[in-house]
Formats: sequence, structure tokens, C-alpha cells
Amino acid sequence: MSYHKPYPIIRLKPGKEELLSKLHPWIYSGALEAKPESRLVRIADHSGNVLATGTASASNTLTARIFRHEDAPLDDAFFRERFETALQLRKDLGLWTPEGGCRMVFGEGDFLPGLVVDRYAHALVIQVGTAGLEALREVWWPVLMEIGKREGCTVFVERSQAGRKEEGLDVVNRLLKGSLAGPLTIREGKAVFTVDLMKGQKTGFFLDQRDHRLALGKVSKDRSVLNTFGYTGGFSIHAGLGGASQVVTLDISAAALDQAEKDWEANGLDPARHTRMEGDAFDLMRELRPESFDHVVVDPPAFAKQRKDVEKAFKAYKDVFRLGARATTRGGMLWCFSCSQHLDRIRFQEAVWTALLEAGREAQVLAHLGQPADHPYSLSHPEGFYLKGLCLRVL
Repeated sequence: MSYHKPYPIIRLKPGKEELLSKLHPWIYSGALEAKPESRLVRIADHSGNVLATGTASASNTLTARIFRHEDAPLDDAFFRERFETALQLRKDLGLWTPEGGCRMVFGEGDFLPGLVVDRYAHALVIQVGTAGLEALREVWWPVLMEIGKREGCTVFVERSQAGRKEEGLDVVNRLLKGSLAGPLTIREGKAVFTVDLMKGQKTGFFLDQRDHRLALGKVSKDRSVLNTFGYTGGFSIHAGLGGASQVVTLDISAAALDQAEKDWEANGLDPARHTRMEGDAFDLMRELRPESFDHVVVDPPAFAKQRKDVEKAFKAYKDVFRLGARATTRGGMLWCFSCSQHLDRIRFQEAVWTALLEAGREAQVLAHLGQPADHPYSLSHPEGFYLKGLCLRVL
């Protein structure tokens, strides 16, 4: 698609030009002279000098997203270059494999705001989060599908949910291309996981915890492990393959626990070493005997989905981390996580620290944890750093 007609211009208010000089990809409505009337825009200073090109939505307070800090089109050549660059990074990292799971495109982290692309073995799953990307679908989608087919992908699925309502878009859950008889399997280290692309959480699996699952497996030999908010048992199975003596997977979803048990056996693990606990994590963890597990993983959902939720979320994180600390043996390891973008790393660590104080426990920080390399974020967009974790030795 060629650049025949320039996109309409939206102008920044006087004094707001510095937003662009910092290379941040977001512009909120308060910085603009008027609401955009087009989903594809050029962003100009108050004098009309065009400084960037991007997408826009008049219904969202996060009104414009910058794709290029120049007056240039969002055409097929642009998207091809961005896709190929993102793909090459994953190849360089050794994460792009025919049997594995990998995030190929991570929105602003790969300078493609609002777009997520995940690979699961022979399938690509996309999430389209903005009205502007929808307007450009006929430009970028053929390019992405061509690259996917070249790389051995035969199934293409869309799971577009997060943020679409704010953009005036409907939630989408559909098979785009190819045939899908049911869930597929991926390999992660020694583990094999079942991924339901049509019904699973997010795009089917939590790829961002890959490194931490592998790390837990390396230190689980002859240890007892509690995996809370365990979903389909990713942490549990790596712990089992690492030689854990006993593993408990706790989740509120019966279907997720059913899959965890099936995957446990599919990995050749003894069912006698695995126990499921179904129900609310806060309730069930209160019933646990204190200091009963050598490793405790606390990986809850995002309690703060909006900035206004942070204080309420802080209390919830503190409470569940306190219960996790209470269940951890003296000298055992507690793995605490938050995937809430709005809870920054300082507040997250404060929640963990306060939880330990309330539990009457001291701890040593063994590692600061975060999202893996296929979930990069730009230094100009610190909001892209969303996954925070601490690995602690509890005393």
C-alpha cells in the first residue's frame, strides 16, 4: 500500500512539543488542541510542523500512539521492516523454535503500539488493541501472514481483548486462517505444555514466566512446592521435572486444574507427587499449615488494571504475599510477582516487604525478576515494564 494521501494533522497544544522530543509513544487527549477525526494521523506542533505519524482514537483518553517520529507513511514496507526486526531479535535470542512458545511482537516494546503477536509451535496468535491498527489491517496483516507462513506457521488465531472497548472496538476471538482441531502442545525446556489458543488465558499461555519456571525447576530437587494461582501448572510441572518431592497446584478454575493434571502425567510425572487445590487462593492459603512448603510461588492476576486501583491492589498483593511467606519453611524460597503495570517496582517491593513484616518473617533477596527478553520495553516507554518479581529466601 503506497502513501498517496497524507493522513490528517492533529496539533499539540503550545508547550507540549517536549512530549515528542522524549520519544514517548503515547499522547493523551489533554495535550491536543482538538479530538482527532481520523484513525490515522500526523502529529504536529502548535505551528503545524509535522513531527510524527501514528494512530488515534477520539474515544480514548490515550488518544494517539506514535509509530514513527517522522512524517512518513505506515505502509507495508514500514510494517515489514518492523516485523522482520522483531523476528530477528527472537532468533538471535534463541527463542524462535518450531516446537516452542515465543512472543514475536510486544507492542510498544517493538515500536508497534497496540499489537501483540505470539508464536505457539505452528500457530501465530495476534492481539489488536487499537482502532488505528484495525484501520490498517489490510496493510499489515498480509505481511504478517506471509512472514508467518515462511517461518512454518499454518494456523493464525486472533484473541483481541485488552483495551478494545476504550477504542470503540468489539472483543474478537476467532480462527483467521488454517484449521485447529483443538489445543496444541509446545515444548519449554524439558517440559511439554498444552495450550488452548481459543479458550486459554491471554493468547493461550503465560509466555512471560518462562525464565522463572525454568529457574524454579533447577532448585526443586527433593523440595516441596506450592504453586498458587497456578493456572495449568507451568511452574508445577517444571518443579516436578526438577525432582520436587511434592507439588501442590492451587487455582480457582477446575478446567485449568484438570489440564494441569493431564500435563503432569503427559510429562511422565508420578500423579502421587501432585495435588490440586481448587478454590480462592486467599481462602485456601489461610488454611495451610505454617512453614509447610520449601518453595512457594505467588503469581496473582493483575489486581491494578487502572491507576485508580493501585491502593486497593497494594493491599491485596500484601495480603497474598503475607500468606505465601507464612506457608514458606525457614530457609525456603518465596517467589512473588505482580503483572500490574500501574504498580511500579518500588510499590511492589514495598508490598512484599510489608507482607514479610506482618508475617513476622525476615528475608534475603536472591534475585529481582522481570519479563523475559521476548517482552522488551523501550527506555522511552517505562510503562512497558510490567512484570515485577522477587525471589526471596525466607528466614
